[in-house]
Amino acid sequence: MRRLLLIIVVTTVAWAGTASAAGGAAVVTKLTPNRISAASTASVSITGLSAAGLPSSVELLLQRGFSTSAKSVSVLCKAGQASSSTCPSASQIGTAAAGVSLFGTPLAVPLKLFLSEPSKAGDIASVILSGSEDGISLNVSGRLFVPRRRGLELLFAAFPSAPVTLDSLAFYVHATRTTTSKGKREHGHRKTVKTQHSLITNPSSCTGSWTGTVTLSYSSGSESLPFSAPCKKPSGRRR
Repeated sequence: MRRLLLIIVVTTVAWAGTASAAGGAAVVTKLTPNRISAASTASVSITGLSAAGLPSSVELLLQRGFSTSAKSVSVLCKAGQASSSTCPSASQIGTAAAGVSLFGTPLAVPLKLFLSEPSKAGDIASVILSGSEDGISLNVSGRLFVPRRRGLELLFAAFPSAPVTLDSLAFYVHATRTTTSKGKREHGHRKTVKTQHSLITNPSSCTGSWTGTVTLSYSSGSESLPFSAPCKKPSGRRR
């Protein structure tokens, strides 16, 4: 039942941006809402993969202007919890599904995404991809950081070796949290300041769409899939 529900969710999402490679692979994306500067929910689906085996790395690169905050969750998964697949539920930031083929038999592996402590100095956080189905287990840690060329990057570079072929991979991520603090004193009282922290905050400008690239690396080479998702400015007239 869990697998069936996951397949239904993944295949019925209305994707808003699509890009295909010559070999048939495609990446489709959606940001909700897609307004500038909004805290957003992101959906990313990669389908039509044909390379044998699991990739050695998966890189998701978003254009300049996107931002993220590790404070979007109330607690970060610790390194020991991540390695033992015991991340607290409060650190979960989304779900995922890996479509694999095991000796020619298709199988959907449900996964969860957790925000964890950064594994490298200067990183924003780590993202843990964890789950299992019918004896197939995945527990991969990815780096969430700002690359040299700016933007925002999520890099999974330690996929385990397994006798399966990755056919598709889908992510659905969202996390926001509001914190309160005391501001400057005014008229004898300190004003309460509320701050929203979001896992994904959209860029502050829009020229029609926002762009990114998914790159999958294998022992035989790599495949880069550019994608775009439509964006819009706030509606309403200026007074």
